[in-house]
Amino acid sequence: MKATVVALLCFLNLCWLLIGGGVFSALEWQHESAERVSFEDTRSRLLQNYSCLTEEEVTNFIRAIVTATNAGLTLDNSTASDTSNWDFGNSVFFSSTVISTIGYGHISPSTYGGQAFLVPYALIGIPLCGLMLNGIGENIGNFITKKKEQYKKRWSKKVSDRTAEVLVMLILFLLFLVFLVLIPSAIFLALEGWSYHISIYYSFVTLTTIGFGDYVPGQNSAQRVVYRLAILCWFMIGLSWMAVILNQVSTFLTDIGVKAQTAREERKKKKEGDVGEEGEENKAAEDEENWGSTKSAKQSNVELRNMTPIES
Repeated sequence: MKATVVALLCFLNLCWLLIGGGVFSALEWQHESAERVSFEDTRSRLLQNYSCLTEEEVTNFIRAIVTATNAGLTLDNSTASDTSNWDFGNSVFFSSTVISTIGYGHISPSTYGGQAFLVPYALIGIPLCGLMLNGIGENIGNFITKKKEQYKKRWSKKVSDRTAEVLVMLILFLLFLVFLVLIPSAIFLALEGWSYHISIYYSFVTLTTIGFGDYVPGQNSAQRVVYRLAILCWFMIGLSWMAVILNQVSTFLTDIGVKAQTAREERKKKKEGDVGEEGEENKAAEDEENWGSTKSAKQSNVELRNMTPIES
C-alpha cells in the first residue's frame, strides 16, 4: 500500500474518531450529569432519613456495593444472587469470551493465580479460536462462492457481473441480519426481558466483538447452562459469518481497485502509444519534406549547370 494511501486512511480514521467523540459526548454527557445529580440526591436523602448513619459509613457501603458489582455479583433478591459466577458452566462461558476476544468484562479474574493463568491461556486460545473460525468461515465462503457463480450465470443475461456480486453480498447480509441478529434478538426479548432495541444492540455489540458487558445473557440460574451453551454456538457461527461478509466486501472492493488501476494503466499506455505514433508520423512527414526539398535543390543545380551563359 502506498504511503499516500496510508496517510489518507490515517486521516480518515482520525476524522471518524473525532466525529464519534463529538456525537457520543453530545448524546451521553447530559445523561451522565443527570445520573450524577440523582445519585447525590439519593445519598443526601439517605443521610437525612437515617441520621444514625454517618457520611463515612454510607461512603464505605457504596464502595462495597461498587466492588461487589465489579466482581460480577448480582445484588438483588433473585435466586441469581446466590449463584456463583465462577462455577464450571460460567467459567466455560467466560473462557469463550476470552478466546473469541469478545471480552464482556462483567466478570474478570481477581486472584493472582487467575490473572497469571489468563495470559498463556489467551495466547494459545485466541489463535486456536481464530483458526477454528477461519475454517468455519472458509467452508461457508466456499459454499457461497459456488452459489455466487451459479447466480452470476443465471443473472448474466439480465445484470452485469458487478451487479450480481452486489446482489449476492446483499443476500448474505440479509441472511446474517435475519438469522443471527433479528431472530436471536427476539429470543433475548422473550428470555431476558430486554426491550427489542436493547436485544439488537447486544447482538451487534457481541458479534462485532466490541463486548461492552453492559448486557450479559443467562443471568437466571434456571437457564444458565443450556442457554449459555446455545449462546456459545451462536457466538461462533455469528463471528464466522461476519468474517465471511467482511471478506466478500474486501474482495469486491479490491477487485474494483484492481480493475480501476488496470484501466488507468491501459489508458496511459494507449495515450503513450498514440503520442508515439503521432511522433513517428510527424517524423516521417518531415523526412519526406526534407527529401523533397533536397531533390528539388539537386534538380535546380543540374538545371543551372546545363544552362548556356548569356553573352554580353
